[in-house]
Amino acid sequence: MARVLFVLVAIGVTVYAAIDCLRSNDDEVRALPKPLWLLLIVLLPLLGGLVWVFFGRQDSPGNQPPRRLRTLGPDDDPDFLRSLDLRRPKPDDGDK
Repeated sequence: MARVLFVLVAIGVTVYAAIDCLRSNDDEVRALPKPLWLLLIVLLPLLGGLVWVFFGRQDSPGNQPPRRLRTLGPDDDPDFLRSLDLRRPKPDDGDK
């Protein structure tokens, strides 16, 4: 059973890495040209796929998930405090 699982994992990693390599742009590939990466992935099924996943492709800024901004309380939000100052009525100089 373990041998079957190992073979399935090796096939899955190899297929994923090969498709990912084929779909990536040339400017996203590190260290080797794409044809050599594909050759490495196919000739060394599990090892080549893992090397591709960890070292072959660099993340482009568009691939990163957006960061969640921290929610600020009203007393910590400078924009909210600034809007309060703008909405507050200005004291008249004649009221002294």
